Amino acid sequence: PISIETIDDTVLTLAMEDFVWDSVAEFFPATPEAPIRGINLVEFSGDDPKAVAEQVQAFTQHLAQDTTVTRLGYTLAEGREQIGAVYGMRKRSVGLLGNVQGEKRPLPFVEDTAVPPEHLAEFIGEFRAALDARGLAYGMFGHVDAGVLHVRPALDMKDPAQEALIREISDEVAALTQKYGGLLWGEHGKGVRSEYAPKFFGALYPSLQRVKAAFDPHNQLNPGKIASPAEDSALIAKDSDPNLLAIDAVPMRGQLDRTIDERAWQAYDAAVYCNGNGACYNYDVDDPMCPSWKATRDRRHSPKGRASLIREWLRLQSQAGIDVVEESRKKKAERTWGFIKHFPQRVANTLSRQQHHDYSHQVYDAMAGCLACKSCAGQCPIKVNVPQFRSQFLEVYHGRYLRPLRDYVIGGTEFMLPTLARAAPLYNALMGQRWMETLLRRSVGMSDSPLLSRASVKKQLRAWGVAEATPTSLALLTEQQRAQSVILVQDAFTTHFEAKLVMDVIELLSRLNLRVFVMPYSANGKPLHVQGFLGAFERTAEKQAKRLRVLNEFEVPMVGIDPAMTLTYRQEYVKALGADAVPDVLMLQEWLATRVNTLAQSHLSLSDPGFTLLSHCTEKTNAPGSPKAWQQVFSAFGLTLELAATGCCGMSGTYGHETRNAETSKTIYA
Repeated sequence: PISIETIDDTVLTLAMEDFVWDSVAEFFPATPEAPIRGINLVEFSGDDPKAVAEQVQAFTQHLAQDTTVTRLGYTLAEGREQIGAVYGMRKRSVGLLGNVQGEKRPLPFVEDTAVPPEHLAEFIGEFRAALDARGLAYGMFGHVDAGVLHVRPALDMKDPAQEALIREISDEVAALTQKYGGLLWGEHGKGVRSEYAPKFFGALYPSLQRVKAAFDPHNQLNPGKIASPAEDSALIAKDSDPNLLAIDAVPMRGQLDRTIDERAWQAYDAAVYCNGNGACYNYDVDDPMCPSWKATRDRRHSPKGRASLIREWLRLQSQAGIDVVEESRKKKAERTWGFIKHFPQRVANTLSRQQHHDYSHQVYDAMAGCLACKSCAGQCPIKVNVPQFRSQFLEVYHGRYLRPLRDYVIGGTEFMLPTLARAAPLYNALMGQRWMETLLRRSVGMSDSPLLSRASVKKQLRAWGVAEATPTSLALLTEQQRAQSVILVQDAFTTHFEAKLVMDVIELLSRLNLRVFVMPYSANGKPLHVQGFLGAFERTAEKQAKRLRVLNEFEVPMVGIDPAMTLTYRQEYVKALGADAVPDVLMLQEWLATRVNTLAQSHLSLSDPGFTLLSHCTEKTNAPGSPKAWQQVFSAFGLTLELAATGCCGMSGTYGHETRNAETSKTIYA
């Protein structure tokens, strides 16, 4: 084989919970009786397909005959696409390790040791024993063919006692690596670990010092690492070099993190666990993450940058004695009178903001550029969720400073639309006027406002005889009728801007011999959450969840059309109200895919011109199996559906309609 990789059960379990698993699950079949506890990736390659096939056959025969090790079996990944998918999962291992739950997080300080492959088994045994003796959890993966092992012990660096283990473990692993004739830094460079260089290089280290002295006599380039400059034999280091940095004498992030109030740390868990893996620095235009970073190339406008800004903001708030958790609680509880009461202070703060330095303004500028598309929440190995902590920040920030009118317009959209829809022709006529566009752009900060559907969903449902989903209508159904029924949960945007789409969905389901009930329209609350109106969002969510629970008692499945709005029920609702308070609302394709065997009608003969799906960004990153669910549905009817690799369109709800974002939105689209 040209390479052998290994991944342990810790990393594998995390991969199974990540969106990447959907692309490789077929290669790692498991059952509850025989879970996968680790995998080895053995790669064969060559210019002669026949010779490669013979090598693979010989190896698989060996696996079948070898009884010295208990294995679950093996599968074959062949071709660029399949192999790329498997190695894509392996590549995410580094980031995935940071997504373990709890305060102890795997850290990379002894993570690229290398020993001769023939000694690797004994080395791993002693390495694990050293970590097990200290009761530490860890993840392990690596390139076993080269003897390179990546091990990340889990520590809570906010705890000084655990911080001290950095020195203790590093010393022991350095000695262990030397014992087996290896290196402490087999792949990723020495860095601060250079303090061990004299012991590893031995008699060669003085030569490094002389080279350093020749090119950097004043020690200006990366001082304290690799080697210190020295020409005088009296200054040549032997077993150690006092001029090199010590691993436990440099500032560590945990020392700053421990100054953050613990309640604030836990409240902003969507940000503080970012480990800087940089998966969000993504240049692929056909990948959803992260559109604002791709458009600006400004690291402040990346998930990593925003998480770092929030962590520093929390530290400064704690340092100033400001309780952001309490401020958030007060803002959530604020109603009309509270708003009026605090309005003068916000006006004063806003008018005097140029006179007083407040780091919050820099954080606000970075948060303003976020599309709230949630690609980071699905694709970041750590699940850094910028829209979540962005909303939390905006809630606190606007507890001190005035909101722009734009925020109130966007947050109240769901509540205004039913009224506006009654006068759709007049509304659309006004929106088509140039002076109205100018007025909205200058006074509200909104551009290119979409037009309302001329057709009314409510009137069309009445004309078609489609019943509303109410306790009364559902109670009349027999058990058999419930099995052939479905409840469509309306959302503001498809109902009022894409009415024809809603009716097309109802017609499709009806043609599939399903009885469709439509839940009366009510606000979902997502725009409120996006803009940081968290108190109003929670009150809206409580009301909507109560309506859903009432309908859920009749055991008729509930589905939504718009992916982002539908996913709100299983994400933001669950976080705000708890999982038990929110019934399942599936996306249309998720539900259809569970019924493909009964929906497809054998007498149908459909022409297949070939279809291409441009998946919603939030949908394919936060519910990664959903695009394939559409393929299953199409396939059941003899139709082919190609999944196109696409990036962000730049709109993301109302983002592209906000005047301040117009240019960035166009850049993302282009």
